[in-house]
Amino acid sequence: MTMSILKGLLQGYMKSLFDEGVVNDQFNMIVALKRIGEPDRVVQLIETYFSNVERILFELSRHVDNPKVSFCKLASLAREIEDKSTSIGAEQMKLACSDVIKACNEKHQENFSRSMSWLKIEFSKTKNKLEAFVQMERKIIRLEISQSPASTSQSPN
Repeated sequence: MTMSILKGLLQGYMKSLFDEGVVNDQFNMIVALKRIGEPDRVVQLIETYFSNVERILFELSRHVDNPKVSFCKLASLAREIEDKSTSIGAEQMKLACSDVIKACNEKHQENFSRSMSWLKIEFSKTKNKLEAFVQMERKIIRLEISQSPASTSQSPN
């Protein structure tokens, strides 16, 4: 595939992510970082986001059925995910976190459990869609590297 086709596909995919509410304008700002500097910066940010959120979700999940849970601690963990989601522009994740935080503030175990299920589902959806973005972005980076003057120059015979 040519570079223009790949970039067009990526732009269309980004628009669909935005139209579906998966991401917001913040995501577009992060994608703009690629144009400014390191080509794989966006990929690194997304992968770090996945890793951090998975770690926090694991910690939150350990307390879903614990009747003696510290809702203050859980709300703090949910705010961490909310902050990370806000910084990367993961809109649906941010909304799902608000629900978890509300359940924690109300100290309502059943609502916490229900909102955690929603948060996990939203993370799975968001991760799948952003992984597809990352794959396209990596293809573009590889193509850009292969077409760079340093890699296309040939040594004299």
